Amino acid sequence: MTKAKALLAKLRDIGGSILWPIVRDEPSRAAVDPAIQIRAMKWANVQLLLAEAFRLEGFLVKEIGGESADMVLIRDERTYLVDCRHWSALEVGANAPGQLYGAMGRLDAKGGFIVTAGKFTPDARDFARGLNVELIAGRELARMLEMAKETISGALPVRPLAR
Repeated sequence: MTKAKALLAKLRDIGGSILWPIVRDEPSRAAVDPAIQIRAMKWANVQLLLAEAFRLEGFLVKEIGGESADMVLIRDERTYLVDCRHWSALEVGANAPGQLYGAMGRLDAKGGFIVTAGKFTPDARDFARGLNVELIAGRELARMLEMAKETISGALPVRPLAR
């Protein structure tokens, strides 16, 4: 009987590891709004995870918390700005891409990102088109932060260091 239980447990583990990524993205699980979880995070944690998420995408994080942008990124010798100040907003309008685009001109940046846990208005999307400003919202932001969490937690030691 214990062999049968062990076999069932193993099959359940295998099935779970195969099905979990699929189940995680099901619309039926959409009742859990990632924006609520992100807004509940402390600003410093959001910044840390977002910096790690951009590192995972191949950017060097040059500066965090600057005057013109919340982050300055470098990739392929090009500068990119990140505007996170709207990260907890419910909705972000066209003013945000306009301000970021102005900062990009002052700092000779080639592109930029605006981050929000909420969503962007149609005006914001229209305005950002063609400016090399990428809008990151809701579920996309949640996925970026989750990947960063996994990377950071994977780098932590699983047992105490020897003294």
